[in-house]
Amino acid sequence: MNKLLITLALATLALAATTVVIPPMAKLEQIAYKVEETTLKIQGAGFATLAKPYVTPGEGYVYAGMRIEFLGAYPSIQVGADGQLSKTFDQNGFVSTVYVGPDASKVTLVNTAKEAVEVKVRITYTYVKASYIPLSGDAVVEVNVPDGKLAQGFNAMARLTIEPYAPFVVKAVERPDGTPATVYRVEPKVVEINTPGKYKITITQGAALPAAMLVKSLSKQTATVTAGGEFAVTGAEVGVPQGWKLLGYAVFAYTADANLIGKEVTGDIKIDGGLVDTITDVNQNIIVRSVSYLVPPVWNFNIRYKIALVYGEQFKVSTTLPSTVNVIYIPLVYREAQVKWLPDRALVNVTDVDVADGQWTAVVLQLPELAKIVSIRTPGNAMISNATDVRLVWGGGLRAVSISPDGRQAYIIAQLGDTKETGMYTFMINWKPMRIPVIDTKGRAVGDLSASADKFDASASVGYVEVKVYKPEPFALDISYKGIPAAHVEVKSLVEKPQAVTLGIYTVKVVVVGALNQPIAQASVSLEGFPASGKTDGAGSLVFQDVLEGTYKINVDIGGRVKVSEVIEVRGDTEKIVKTPVVAIVGGVPITTLDAIATVGGLSAAGLYFALTRRKESVAEVEQI
Repeated sequence: MNKLLITLALATLALAATTVVIPPMAKLEQIAYKVEETTLKIQGAGFATLAKPYVTPGEGYVYAGMRIEFLGAYPSIQVGADGQLSKTFDQNGFVSTVYVGPDASKVTLVNTAKEAVEVKVRITYTYVKASYIPLSGDAVVEVNVPDGKLAQGFNAMARLTIEPYAPFVVKAVERPDGTPATVYRVEPKVVEINTPGKYKITITQGAALPAAMLVKSLSKQTATVTAGGEFAVTGAEVGVPQGWKLLGYAVFAYTADANLIGKEVTGDIKIDGGLVDTITDVNQNIIVRSVSYLVPPVWNFNIRYKIALVYGEQFKVSTTLPSTVNVIYIPLVYREAQVKWLPDRALVNVTDVDVADGQWTAVVLQLPELAKIVSIRTPGNAMISNATDVRLVWGGGLRAVSISPDGRQAYIIAQLGDTKETGMYTFMINWKPMRIPVIDTKGRAVGDLSASADKFDASASVGYVEVKVYKPEPFALDISYKGIPAAHVEVKSLVEKPQAVTLGIYTVKVVVVGALNQPIAQASVSLEGFPASGKTDGAGSLVFQDVLEGTYKINVDIGGRVKVSEVIEVRGDTEKIVKTPVVAIVGGVPITTLDAIATVGGLSAAGLYFALTRRKESVAEVEQI
């Protein structure tokens, strides 16, 4: 047997899947809203309908719903909608505000009384333009409010949100020149700006927050600040319960003084800390006089107070006023809740230990935009749904509970003073599957996909992979193309519109030629490590469409006698010429250069053909790069 094995080089095949990271995201929402007041006259047993407006604030804005405030008490009015609806009630149990989601095309107000009713309402129509900022380190986000010219009658605000489980927090909100901004709301993961202007928001690496947590208020503390002095808390003074972390403080600083008119005192109260959310800042002057001229208006009574939520371990109250400032501060602590996540609910267990040592304790859920909290069931089987910022009679007091209009957040008080309810709280949740687009380098949808995730069920269709998430936490996803590992995806942000996973999928053309560069037809060609094979045409060519990026071995088999292998790098559309030692094919039998040498040695061509047809074993195997 004549067999020649020629190894020109060894090749290592590179078939490792590409690693893709969907990073934590900050969501920036440009919000445009329009406020209208109107009076609706609804006949007895009649109804009135409100619909979303046709005028939009500008390009790129999407309708996000409406808020209807009732400017009075209307016991006979019932409200319904053909989509998402949430209600707030006043102290008498009457509906005071209705929040309507973007999926509702109309809202119906029904008068259940026999007499006509005039209903005064204030309607706020809201539109949102959203964008996402990937976070991998410290970042500065520039925000313009508004971000462009809006249609007449629309006002603007902006909101930036970082997902709670992302290891990033808001560090500062400033004007473009670096001076602190003054009018905004802020917490570690959220900024709201309601005043037109240019801003920059600094984001830095920081602690993640649990998606399901317990938040507790510790005992109220008091202090005084002498005229022109300051008072500081470092956090060491706070007795944080074991297993809890210090979230921050509610701080109330106030003073009052009486001065003669024309001798008003200047100065201010300042609250500083890691991240300060000023709730209210009041400087009020009251001129005192009698009904008659008995006491002339010469006294100016000045009341000043400032209330803020300060996030972080430290804060300081300072004053430049000549009067003493009184300070009330209340430490706030939090811990991760004992939670079990199921596909349609979250079960939060609250124990007696959890609600001890606090003025109040609340269960708080903050979920990604794929989730919508539908209802809350208490341990005592009370069901709360379609309710935003409501107060329920509870143990001689009131219990605060709320599901946000978009369904992403909820809270319920589990303990208030001596009143408590421990046990299992059930939050019913509707989760949207996370749909991750999969495209090629030309932006075309990719088919022949399969997928698996480490924590959730995953499936694939043409152009996307769908993951049935039900926990607000990162996960890993493996995507295969035609059964070959194509991408390992680290998903660190559960957003509704994630970035696409791009696969390198290209066309590979293989041309098989002989020793004299003549085309070799009917050669069997396959890619080792990828499901692609076929035979060459009359020009010695074979084209493989849709080959995954990688390094492969091309195996060529000619008539079962000549086998050649070459390594090919696929990083784009590629053409590879594979040269074989074949000089001719006679009667379907390849004649190699070795055979030709044998002919020169005395064996006739006819004899050679006869011999080769009797013995069809391999005469040449070539592996080369």
